[in-house]
Amino acid sequence: MDIGVPYKVLGPVDVKELAAFVDALPDEDWERNRFRQDLLASKVHNEFTRAIPLIHNFVPYQMPWKRRSMKELFLEWCKQENIDPEPLMPEVIDENDQGEVSAFPQWKQFEALVGPVVDKAISYIKTPKGVLTRVAIVEMAPGGRVAPHIDGQPMAARAHRLHIPLVSPPGVEYKIDGKKLKMQVGKVYDFNNRKNHAVKNKSKRRRINILIDYLPDPGPAIHHALPPT
Repeated sequence: MDIGVPYKVLGPVDVKELAAFVDALPDEDWERNRFRQDLLASKVHNEFTRAIPLIHNFVPYQMPWKRRSMKELFLEWCKQENIDPEPLMPEVIDENDQGEVSAFPQWKQFEALVGPVVDKAISYIKTPKGVLTRVAIVEMAPGGRVAPHIDGQPMAARAHRLHIPLVSPPGVEYKIDGKKLKMQVGKVYDFNNRKNHAVKNKSKRRRINILIDYLPDPGPAIHHALPPT
């Protein structure tokens, strides 16, 4: 969402317990569900990052998949990867004019710790009808980078993109619309993903953020029986 400036520091949030929990997660938790990395995330993010998807929206018939629902796309991916879909199946928790919002099973697993952090983060921008459309825990490898890009998915134009650093070594540096930023653990950042932005992790330790999309003005659900013309 274009917030008029490269970023805003919204305020503090207590992440101490969550950060310790996430930093201790085994590789199995990071590799269990690669659906976001394999299909939903843009290619610019894939080389040096991995993620635990918790909540994700899906716009019907969006390019490049042209599928009516996330479930349809998810089942195709599971079949292609020879994965049992049942333990990872997303469940629809909301519908709006941008399509369905689904929660993955790991949302329930982590909700006791992640939920209060997310609630505090969105409290700075909360609206009467606003909804969460995306929550993910995202890791960037030591020495990793994400090349300059502008987020182009439909939700990027309307939803606030919030970042909350959980593990942030000194060598992590962001650049948004030409302005450099070093995020601090325990602060909430409203991040202008409609401007050219990039990130580098020059340290020898991984970076871990919570990524949140918050849609402040959802419209009524639109049910697409057929692809829009």
